[in-house]
Amino acid sequence: MVARDPRPEAWRIVSNDDAANNPDRDTTRTAGDAARRIMVCTADTALSETLLGGLRKRGYRAQGAADSDSALFQLAISPPDAMLCDQALPGHEGMALMQLIRRERYDLADMPIIVMSDFGDRADIIAGKLAGADDYVVKPVDIELLVASVEAQLRLAARMRSAIVATPDLNAGGGRINAYHALLDRLSFGIILYNSHGQPIFTNQTAAQMSRSNATTVGAWVKRQSTHSPREGDASVKPGAKVMDFRMIPIGVSGSNAAQHLFVAVVNLTEADDPDPILGAMIFPSTHGGVLGAGLVADALGLTPTELRLAEFLAEGMRLDQIGEEMGIAKPTVNYHLRNIYQKSGSSRQSDLINLLRSVHLTDGR
Repeated sequence: MVARDPRPEAWRIVSNDDAANNPDRDTTRTAGDAARRIMVCTADTALSETLLGGLRKRGYRAQGAADSDSALFQLAISPPDAMLCDQALPGHEGMALMQLIRRERYDLADMPIIVMSDFGDRADIIAGKLAGADDYVVKPVDIELLVASVEAQLRLAARMRSAIVATPDLNAGGGRINAYHALLDRLSFGIILYNSHGQPIFTNQTAAQMSRSNATTVGAWVKRQSTHSPREGDASVKPGAKVMDFRMIPIGVSGSNAAQHLFVAVVNLTEADDPDPILGAMIFPSTHGGVLGAGLVADALGLTPTELRLAEFLAEGMRLDQIGEEMGIAKPTVNYHLRNIYQKSGSSRQSDLINLLRSVHLTDGR
């Protein structure tokens, strides 16, 4: 019995018979290229047909999604290699859908998202890229330019995957190196180490979840610092200073419409006169990511399972009314459990409790 391919029909490569029956199909791509899967997310039927036909003709596996719900379903079942997202989209507006993917689907951090929009002003393009788009295409869409953008983004994704996550050599001090890397992978904030040329030599798992555009931005900042030679008498850079740069990247909004940012500190991890310095970028999200740390703190306080769940929601920055709605309990019940948590933790203010729950910056390291 032949196993059934569980992927959507349009994900599959056109067969040789199909190619023979379709002489207009471009067959110059290699088998590896033909395996690339592209999702076209738009409610515009004419645009969808044009793009799906053009991509399939060029050897891609292309699948359409007419709204955000369909796109999210397909992303859950069979994620593509790249996504084309129309800004004018039913359900979640295109930008909101992209932000949702970047915020909640860390496993898709290296999936290029190209936004298609009717708005081509400079401010619109900047806003789209800051929201997480890897490229921004203005309608009417030129299929050749779009394919060139897809190709460029896929190449960049491949280079980033091969360069940004360094795998230690197990035959060269591997056990000790692995131990250091495993420790860094347990931290809930991102860490990227760079050599003296500004090239990444290690990325922990939290930092690897960043979008490629943000990783590129951080890398550019580090490279600028690695080649920066302060002028004599320049008081803005202290000799031997460990913190070389500190910046902020806007990354969208949370579920409660609060602005989200990444705070990036570039540090020198070696002596100031070291001829081959190692630089590090420490990346702190404005929303708490150390769920394991919050759980450990809650466990140490002796919280009940209900109190533990409430505490974890607090650590994530949710409001009390949102927590009540999420847990399906009334406001008086939320306040009752909160008073118990205050008593067990010795805290008297919600802000103090949140700081306590966020004080251990650990993840499960998987």
